[in-house]
Amino acid sequence: MLNHFVLSLISASLVAQTTSSVPPKKTGIPNRPEKLSFRSIDFKVPNIREARTQLANGSNCYLVPDPTGQPIININITLKGGGYLDPRGKEGLAQIMGGLLRTGGTTSLTPAQLDERLEFMAAQSNANLGDASGQISMSVLSKDIKDGMALLLEMLTQPRFDQDRFELSKKNIIQAMQRRNDDSTSIERQQLGFLLRSEDYYGNRNATKTSIDSITLEDVKAAHAQLIHPSNMIVSVSGRFDKSEMLNLLNNTIGKLTPTSTAKISSEVPEGAYIGKPGIFIVDKDVNQGRVTINLPGVAALSEDYPSVLVMNTILGGGGFTSRLVKKIRSDEGLAYSAGSTFTGSVYVNREGDFRALFQTKTRTVAYGTKLALAEIQKMRTALVSVDELNVAKGSIIDGFPAQFANKSTIASAFSSGEFSKRPDAWLETLRDRVNKVTREDILRVAQKYLQLEKASILVVGNAKEMEEGDVKDHPGKLSEVGASFGFNWAVTNLPLRDPMTMKPIK
Repeated sequence: MLNHFVLSLISASLVAQTTSSVPPKKTGIPNRPEKLSFRSIDFKVPNIREARTQLANGSNCYLVPDPTGQPIININITLKGGGYLDPRGKEGLAQIMGGLLRTGGTTSLTPAQLDERLEFMAAQSNANLGDASGQISMSVLSKDIKDGMALLLEMLTQPRFDQDRFELSKKNIIQAMQRRNDDSTSIERQQLGFLLRSEDYYGNRNATKTSIDSITLEDVKAAHAQLIHPSNMIVSVSGRFDKSEMLNLLNNTIGKLTPTSTAKISSEVPEGAYIGKPGIFIVDKDVNQGRVTINLPGVAALSEDYPSVLVMNTILGGGGFTSRLVKKIRSDEGLAYSAGSTFTGSVYVNREGDFRALFQTKTRTVAYGTKLALAEIQKMRTALVSVDELNVAKGSIIDGFPAQFANKSTIASAFSSGEFSKRPDAWLETLRDRVNKVTREDILRVAQKYLQLEKASILVVGNAKEMEEGDVKDHPGKLSEVGASFGFNWAVTNLPLRDPMTMKPIK
């Protein structure tokens, strides 16, 4: 055994000596990362016109075949409708109805039988209705597409609306209501809606216990009968299929759907004017972290300013670790794990969204962190960004563009969502070129136009007493004094929590 061990050592030594005498092979790998070079990506935005067609009943449809992909087909039907159509006093109706399209069975299948049928086909299905739109979808093996399409059509047009599942849905919604004020994230989302839009804005018409209790199964059936209209549907299909065969199958299923006497073409989603007032608005919640959101009116995606705003926001807070807000608040000061900014979109591309700069930090550093964020926003208005910042931001947007079309399913989704939001066909095709033309001067111009801090509505959720006192030891300054440090006469307003079951302010 010992001799064997010694021989092994001698052999290993000889191998090591032999290999060490061989000069290293040149691999051509640069010695510095910045010396690396890559082939340019010749990416073209998928042609929406090639995918677009219309079914026999007038429903618009997008077909995106993937001949070399997995033998799976994804069908999605976008529904034009949602909570904005709920009658007064029946808030939550669309939510219940949308969920029951999947969980409530069909006229020929109980809920349990529907689940079993989907499992037998190894298919996945989902359905829901939100505030402004909804969808019903199915992912099924290519060999089962005929059965899957027939089942999807039955779920959409002949739902059972099972009584027990209906009652369970109402119960679950009411239970979720009870947790509305449990965490600051939920509180922030609710309060932002009321701070920036009117009480009557469709997004602020929250379901209450009273509204859910008032909803009957007949209400659900009536809402469904009104929604199912060919003009309220956008169909998209992706996966491995023959395009002409798929169109024929669609026309013999979904394309045969005709409106009933009760069906209606859904009205447009109502527009809500921005009504945010300047100042600091505090919601008291006994937690150890404060959530801060700095809000301003935004920009419409169809605006000529949009590409410049997109690049500006990438530099300010939308570009991850390379953005100014993240560098200052997280990397330099260590105040927050998450920080950033965004220009939120609207339902339709011709409507303005909102601007939001946001971060979360311990309550004692909320005032200091808010000052830092405001200072970074102010800098965007007063000085040109650097050439490096401009190039990195534009490169990030342009190079990341292909990821939005990573597979046929995301392409189909982009096409259908574009139609719903009324996005012109050329908008995506020209966006990269428009971004590439943005200059430093463009960024300064749009920053001065859209980042008018004197108009900012700042929502803060957290322990009001601790946030007001601030970090006396390391970063003195009260939250109520933040505006004055920038020359703004901002009032500080305490907003009451809202009753989770009624959504009325708690007095």
